[in-house]
Amino acid sequence: MNTTNYDIVILGGGCAGMQLMYQFIHHAQYKGESILILDADKTYLQSKSWCFWHTNDVHPYQSIFNTTWNNLTIGFPNEMHESVIHPYRYSFIKSEAFFDFHFDEIKHNPSVVYSNDAVLSIDKDANQFIIHTNKGIVTTPALYSSFWNQQQVSKETNLFLKQQFYGWEIHTEKPVFNASSATLMDFTIEQTQGVNFAYVLPYSAQHALIEITGFCSKDYSIEFFESVLKKYIESNWHCSYRIIKTEQANIPMTNFAFKRFTNEGAIAIGTAAGMVKPTTGYAFNRITRDSILLANHFFNKEIPAEFTHTRFKFYDRLLLQLLKFSPAKALHILMQLFRRVSYKHVLRFLDEDSSLFQEALLFAKLPKKDFLKQVFKHGNNS
Repeated sequence: MNTTNYDIVILGGGCAGMQLMYQFIHHAQYKGESILILDADKTYLQSKSWCFWHTNDVHPYQSIFNTTWNNLTIGFPNEMHESVIHPYRYSFIKSEAFFDFHFDEIKHNPSVVYSNDAVLSIDKDANQFIIHTNKGIVTTPALYSSFWNQQQVSKETNLFLKQQFYGWEIHTEKPVFNASSATLMDFTIEQTQGVNFAYVLPYSAQHALIEITGFCSKDYSIEFFESVLKKYIESNWHCSYRIIKTEQANIPMTNFAFKRFTNEGAIAIGTAAGMVKPTTGYAFNRITRDSILLANHFFNKEIPAEFTHTRFKFYDRLLLQLLKFSPAKALHILMQLFRRVSYKHVLRFLDEDSSLFQEALLFAKLPKKDFLKQVFKHGNNS
């Protein structure tokens, strides 16, 4: 079998793999190091989108934002509340734009190779990784992996839920959407065994992505999602529409202690590195920051540190416990959070960019008894 060596190999060509490649080739110290991306799953074919909030500073991916909103809306029983989120904005990137952007970067950089070869096994000796693929052997001193085992993770923690969502991108016969605001959570939809909400991204007055999301332990059926979607669209906009595209995904929500390194010794990235915020599912900006960090480590010849447990992990665990064991109380707390705390403060807290004092003020406005019960009832669970 042929053996090929690369300076860097990235396993997985999704959000994390592509962002890491981008940070490598745009780093000030990049000197044309060879990079191989192995993506047997052809991740670019999976239709999805990424949303995130960010400040008005220039964002690395600003050139491919499909839409940006300055306002967010939360739906409560009998009330829709819209608010400006300055200094934040809420932006949206379609996977098609994301992958076109990165494949264009690959096309113009002869040192980067993208391949759909499948990884069969990985070995490691003192100086390098030996990757056996279905087409040959690849060696590299620097291996980054987005591979993770959901079944293993779910078995090794008592807190494993899923953020499931299913949505339609639709075009309506008449202008019905408020294009100035994205609806982050509309809690007025049917509640079942978890916490459910609708999510609306209006691109124009007649064009929007509408998704039904569930935080739950059990899988929802496509029939359930479609039924709730139809009712939600009919009750809110009362008009005919055509479905342009369907989108669905399943994101892990867990207190599992993801590690910086895989069992083979590769540096974990993306979901495998715990970059998905356990209680929200947001990952894009966390991956961006981590990719910048890892590129700096590589070029400065530093080994990234293992993750440390922070107070935000503790906060996430409390909410996950409520979502799993007391979903009705979790729903109440989420609604109280957005009713009583300004949206910009909530976003700063969810971004893990708040101070202890700011967090104390935020928690003071929430039902403390429910949180305390979780501390004492499940306090020994990690």
